[in-house]
Amino acid sequence: MASHSGAQAADEPRLVGRELELLLVREHVHEAAAGRAVLLRGPSGIGKTRLMRAALAELADGTRVLTARCAENTTGAYETVRALFEPLGLADAAPQDHPLLRGSARLALPALTPDGAPGAVPADTYAVMHGLYWLTAALAAQGPLVLAVDDAQWCDEASLRWLGFLLRRAEDLPVALFLTLRGGTGAVRPEVLDEIADNAACLTVDVQPLTEEAVGDLLRATLGAAPAPEVVAECAEVTGGTPFLVQLVAEHLKERAPAAGPGRAALSEGLGRSAVARFQIDRLTPEQLAVARAIAVLEAGDIETVAALAGTRPGPADGAAQALRAAGLLRADSLEYKHDLVRQAVLEATPSAEQVALRERAARLLNDSGHPTEEVAGQLMLLPGEPAPWMVTVLRSAALGAEQRGAPATAGQYLTRALRHDPDDVALLSALARVLAHNDHHTALSHLEHALSLTADAGTRCRLVLQYAVTSLGVQNSLRAFDLVGEALELARARLGESPADRALRTRVEAMFLVAGLDEKTTVRRVGEHFRGHRPPPGETAEERLLLGMLCALGTLQGRPAAELVPAAEHVLRVGDVSLGGWGALGAGLTLWLADEIEPVEAALTALLGHAQRRGEAWTCALASSTRAEVRLWAGDINRAVADAQFAFDLVHRDLDVPTAVGPQCVLATASVHRGEARRAEEILDLVTRPRLDHFTLEYHTYLMARARTRAALGDPEGALGHLLRCGDSLAETGIDSPVLAPWWYDAAQLLAELGRPAEGRDIVERIAPSVRRWDTARAHGMLAVARGALTPGDAGIDLLAEAARLLDGTPGRLEHARAEYLLGRRLLDRGDAPAARERLRRAIDVAVLCGNRLLVDQAVPVLTAAGGRLRRGTESPADALSGSERQVAERAAAGATNREIAEALFLTQRTVEFHLTSVYRKLGIRGRQELAAALARGRDSGE
Repeated sequence: MASHSGAQAADEPRLVGRELELLLVREHVHEAAAGRAVLLRGPSGIGKTRLMRAALAELADGTRVLTARCAENTTGAYETVRALFEPLGLADAAPQDHPLLRGSARLALPALTPDGAPGAVPADTYAVMHGLYWLTAALAAQGPLVLAVDDAQWCDEASLRWLGFLLRRAEDLPVALFLTLRGGTGAVRPEVLDEIADNAACLTVDVQPLTEEAVGDLLRATLGAAPAPEVVAECAEVTGGTPFLVQLVAEHLKERAPAAGPGRAALSEGLGRSAVARFQIDRLTPEQLAVARAIAVLEAGDIETVAALAGTRPGPADGAAQALRAAGLLRADSLEYKHDLVRQAVLEATPSAEQVALRERAARLLNDSGHPTEEVAGQLMLLPGEPAPWMVTVLRSAALGAEQRGAPATAGQYLTRALRHDPDDVALLSALARVLAHNDHHTALSHLEHALSLTADAGTRCRLVLQYAVTSLGVQNSLRAFDLVGEALELARARLGESPADRALRTRVEAMFLVAGLDEKTTVRRVGEHFRGHRPPPGETAEERLLLGMLCALGTLQGRPAAELVPAAEHVLRVGDVSLGGWGALGAGLTLWLADEIEPVEAALTALLGHAQRRGEAWTCALASSTRAEVRLWAGDINRAVADAQFAFDLVHRDLDVPTAVGPQCVLATASVHRGEARRAEEILDLVTRPRLDHFTLEYHTYLMARARTRAALGDPEGALGHLLRCGDSLAETGIDSPVLAPWWYDAAQLLAELGRPAEGRDIVERIAPSVRRWDTARAHGMLAVARGALTPGDAGIDLLAEAARLLDGTPGRLEHARAEYLLGRRLLDRGDAPAARERLRRAIDVAVLCGNRLLVDQAVPVLTAAGGRLRRGTESPADALSGSERQVAERAAAGATNREIAEALFLTQRTVEFHLTSVYRKLGIRGRQELAAALARGRDSGE
């Protein structure tokens, strides 16, 4: 028999007329064998809860059932989740001691704690849901698990979103969800519930009214005798076949005509609006009615709180509750109504002004007696009008608790309500904008605009502008933010003092002027002019290092000498207190990797990625992994770049649903081109949908380069050249003079040489040559020599290509080195020097194989054959066939990680990890994990 946790009904009527629905549910769930959901929909009283409990009662032995019922005042973040897991006692246990709270499952703790810890920082939303998933997985590992939620229309949004999150990932877990949903309450979050209902694993059952035959069965079961057909017909008509109403009418008839049996007259007398409450509400004494109303408002609680709200003492209140049970209004074993229809009837019998007064008094009682603030807020959210000052305090505290649980949408609801008290409260506007920035950037920015219009204080304005600028990045439109930061910068310099706090604030404003100004193309020149001759800060504080890192990024875009920028960039990355994932670190990293200082950047990104994976922060993981993929691609490590890029791509599309992302697609497409998968690269780039893409400084030029290389690999040199020339024009218009940020000229020169248009190519190369000399790295000089050599005929061209190969040999520019050797080999063969050609082509192939550059290998092998040469070794390794996702999984498995650890780190299910490993073993020709490390090492030695 299934084990149940949570409230159970002790006095439910017999279930009739639901055989078909039970059969559908039974066949769909298959005893919770693998990720299933059942959604029972229908009006109040139709029997959804009874049907769900009947279905749960049929589950196989060993199935654990966790249940929760949502109340109308359920608003607290993850309140339903806490109700589901409360029987496990997780919130009271020490995390390190509880077997269910190991690994990523510990990330669920913010959602399981009734009140946030003082001083706790806001939790990452995805991390909390990720943790709850792994907690559920741990429970499911002990046996089949069912999570049942009654009255989901009142479920808090955070819990609903997690249930949808769980369902999307539960295909390999013995987990089933059961939900009942009432229509017509006005409280439904359709976008969340529709996601669950639309999932292929969800069976939606619209529970219909009972047939006349089923009404007769229910009447017979209650009355103990078969009612007359006309009685059945009229009962079915008047109750609409609603089981709860049929049951109440049947019980009434049993009392009214116990001896004579149910007749039509008795039935007619028994029907009417009072039938829902068993005709008892109007007969209640004033004290009983006060207790009934208190219970209806509180929906839960103890007799002491009910008594206080009803204005009486616990003893008389308990007596009144017993009378309500005798009248058939309350359950036999709790202070809960038999059905919400009864509760609603009690509320409808309460004048609206009195309802408001009761809810306000209930909120005060709960607050004064130390109940969690979100429980108090649940009452306040149902009140009309403007909240009182004490209510604002409660709502702000509840919002803070919701933030700490990773539920910013819930925090936004509380703060929006609080703002009614004073729409001009600057601090409240800022707090509301902060939480709305997670999912409603435009509203957040409008609140910040309003706050800025209300204050002239320099410090306050600067902090608001900093918040505005950060928020604006989320909507990919920084122009207004740039103007505001410029104004704030002037204000900061004129009116902020020289205290450490003021200096730090002024430095942050300067740094944000760079962040906002470098985001879009139209403001890059203005940023450069503003900081012309600016003395870099020493980098002694975190704020100074933030500014220093962004100045490094600006200098890189301007094409200043790499040697001047590298020491400052190294300082930014070297000091450990730079916030992980901050703009300063990213700006310094850009400088270093383009200057071919690869190791410190890769080490910093690897540390950031590991930190984010342990904390379940998927967006930071995507950013770090995408950036590391760019670094590895720049260093010629194509296969690992593909693995990183695929991970980032999967996160932003599969898990985070960020349709405006650009970076992961571009780097994955470019790496795919090198692997000889140009068609796939084009499909990936077709997914880029960011509005105004051509306005962005980094993303647009990266996108054009990826498009150009894809078109070239697909045999469309003219199309590729068009993208490259557009990239060059855009960089010039923007004022970007870096020769390596988007090296369009390098690709364009080789395409123009192939197209027989060397004069155009030479003009481009000579225009870019001063920038190469300024940047002054061996790779940049080698790339320039490749471009010149490709465009120069005869021996002079061969000499230039030989010089390029010499310059690039030993640098991180392995892709460019392989290209130089290949072009040199071709030219030597054209000149008739087959032996020298064979030597160069073999070098090209060796380097390309080491890089994983299948495209160049495929180009070079036929030329080598034409030169009379043969390969010294194979150009393929079984490891080359691994996809990016497979490589991520394989490398972690080879390092000793368990399947669960791999799944937690990569935000996958264990089934997906198992699927990838099975594919890896097959492709590598090995039998299992014990051979994996050696197989991957052979791949690196022979071709990667």
